[in-house]
Amino acid sequence: MKKKINISIVGTGLMGLQHIKAISKSKKAKLHSIVDISKNATNLSKKFKIPLYANVEEVLKSKNLDAVIVSTPNQLHEKHTVSFLKKKIPVLLEKPISDNIKSAKKIIDSSKKNKTPLLIGYHRRHNSIVSKVKDIISSGKLGKIVSANVLCWLYKHKEYYKEKWRTSKGGGPLGINLVHDIDMICYLLGPIQYVQAFTTNKNRKFKVEDTATVSLVFKSGALCTLNISDTIVAPWSYELTAGENPVYPITNQSAYMIGGTKGSLQFPNLKNWFYKKERSWWKKILVKEDINKKDDNTLINQINHFADVVSKKIHPKVNGNDGLVSLKIFAAITKSAKFGKKIRL
Repeated sequence: MKKKINISIVGTGLMGLQHIKAISKSKKAKLHSIVDISKNATNLSKKFKIPLYANVEEVLKSKNLDAVIVSTPNQLHEKHTVSFLKKKIPVLLEKPISDNIKSAKKIIDSSKKNKTPLLIGYHRRHNSIVSKVKDIISSGKLGKIVSANVLCWLYKHKEYYKEKWRTSKGGGPLGINLVHDIDMICYLLGPIQYVQAFTTNKNRKFKVEDTATVSLVFKSGALCTLNISDTIVAPWSYELTAGENPVYPITNQSAYMIGGTKGSLQFPNLKNWFYKKERSWWKKILVKEDINKKDDNTLINQINHFADVVSKKIHPKVNGNDGLVSLKIFAAITKSAKFGKKIRL
C-alpha cells in the first residue's frame, strides 16, 4: 500500500475546515495535525484524533510532517508560509497569495530559494466542469472569443463578519471571492491588458467594498465584465451554481457566460448555444446541455494533486506565479477604483 502524505492544517476557519474534510476523504493524504488556538480547533482535534499545536514553531518540531495547508488570514500568509518553505516543507497556500505584491514576491522567492513546491488554492481549476470549459474554448468550438460576463452576487450573513479581519483591507468580496473569478477567467481566456473598476461600500458601510464592477480587456482583444456583491440576494455566483461545496446550496443557475463568433457557453450548468447552419439572429438558435456537470470532489481533487506534487510525480497546476498574476490584477482593480482610471497591466 502506498504511503499517504501527512498534511497539517494551519488555520481552521471556513476554508481550513473544508480542507480537513477533503483530506479525510482523500486516498492519497491524511491529517497530520492542526495549528490553531480557537475552541473550534480543539473540538476538531478531538473529533479527528490528531495533535493540536498552538503555533507554527510547535508543528515544525513534530515528526512525520510532509506538507502543510496555510489557510490563515491574508495578512499572515508570508510569515507562516515562509516558515515552512525554509524547512523545505511544501505548502498549499489559500488564495490570495498575500495581501500585497511585495509580500507575495517574498513567498515565491522563498519557494525558489529552498526548491520547495508552493501551490495556490485556486481550487476551481481542479473542477472537471472547468476542465471541460477549457477544452471547449481551446478546441475552437466557440470560434473567436469576443466577450464574457461573470456574475458573483450573494448575501453574506452577519455571523460571517464576526471575524473582524473580513471588514478590513483585503477582507472584502474582491479579495475573498473575486480573486477566484480573476484566476479562472485568465485561465480560460488568457492574459489581461487593461482593467477599469468601480466599487462601493455604501450598503454594509465597512472599510472594505461590498459591491464592485470590473471591466477587463484581454490581450486577445476579448472583453469581459465582472460584477460582484456580497449584499445582494441572488442565485448567480459560482459557489451557488457549481455544487462543488455542500456548504452552499446549489441553485442550478449559471454565473459565467462566454461568447464567441461560432457559439456561446454558460456554466457551471454547461449549456452550449449555437446555430445549426447559418449564423443569424433570424434563425432558431440551438442549445446542448451537458447532463454530467456536477463535480463535488473539487477540493478532494486538489488535495490529491497536492499529494502528487509532494511525491514529486507532477508539477503544481497553480503555482506562486499564478497567484502573483491574480494579485497584480487585483491591485490594478483597486487602483482603478480609487482613481477612476483605466489601468494597464
